[in-house]
Amino acid sequence: MKFRCDRDDLSEALQTVQRGVSSRPGIPALTGVLLEAADDGTLMLTTTDLEVSARLSIAVQVQEAGTALVPARLLADTVKSLSEAPVDFETDQSQAHIRCAAYEGALRLLPADDFPGLQEPSGTVISVEPAAFAEAVAQVSRAASKDEARPVLTGVLLEISREGVVLVATDSYRLAVRDLVATADGEAKAIVPERALTEAGRAAVDQKAGVEASVNASQIAFRVGSLTLTSRLIEGEFPNYRQLLPETVESRLTISRQQLLEAVRRVGLLARDTTPVRLEFNALGVKLSSSSPDLGQAVETVEARYEGEDLVAAFNPQYLVDGLTAATGESVRIDVRDGLKPGVIRGEGDELTYLVMPVRLPAAVG
Repeated sequence: MKFRCDRDDLSEALQTVQRGVSSRPGIPALTGVLLEAADDGTLMLTTTDLEVSARLSIAVQVQEAGTALVPARLLADTVKSLSEAPVDFETDQSQAHIRCAAYEGALRLLPADDFPGLQEPSGTVISVEPAAFAEAVAQVSRAASKDEARPVLTGVLLEISREGVVLVATDSYRLAVRDLVATADGEAKAIVPERALTEAGRAAVDQKAGVEASVNASQIAFRVGSLTLTSRLIEGEFPNYRQLLPETVESRLTISRQQLLEAVRRVGLLARDTTPVRLEFNALGVKLSSSSPDLGQAVETVEARYEGEDLVAAFNPQYLVDGLTAATGESVRIDVRDGLKPGVIRGEGDELTYLVMPVRLPAAVG
């Protein structure tokens, strides 16, 4: 294999496909990036950790077609450190030789035959606007569980229809549901690992062309520009989230999103470990309070419009912060029923519903 290319193009491509590089040293081939130079002047870069795969092509000047497996992170760091000059890349049986300006280096190759083959994307095809997709992923993925004991909850459910996609995530303490306008050639359901969906969302930022996804029974592939991200799906039955969504509104607080977010962050500084932030809803707005025997106490009142009976509820402050951050617009609506039922946060649009389970208060706080 022999080619010449722009240093910035190669560096950016290597940084992008590192999304799929394995961190498991027990399988050396998975720590590499597979380089495939073709006579048509394209260089395909592929990485995989057997769960998520990344594939990207760039234009180069190919002098000799071929394939090589090179240590991914070492190659990326090397190319990133080079001068802004054309990069000449050539391989022999055991090494990759890199030349750029006054630099000359050689990296030992990994056995390319050990690199796993990848399936071509297939199944139900969905097309979505990139900015909306990136926003939806960022809003929902924060509610996915980090606990591997329940694998299904570590993923994001995608419910696909011809009218759009519903993204759902829950860790059993909060639930995020986002409606996303999209076009699809069929219907499908898939539980996508949060990591894979987040990487696809990041790749969609600043993209001008649409994002396309293909879903079948075992995998999903996202095409974002010249990048294709492929992921295995999580097997299992996702919880029936619809039964958790309240059908009626008993009490509603309409409040400045930024003011409440800042207040929760301030008061939440005194809420450590399992200590919640206590919210008192009344006609003047909401009073937040928290206390810790070791640290002290904090109280703050935020004026707002409240419709309903006075009530008190307590929530995990980080879950509130996540919900308020995910919501969009100047103001948010928080629907509450009592101190034992979930609170529901919605922004100025109705696309996102963020539900938070309350924390039982054994005694008054503050």
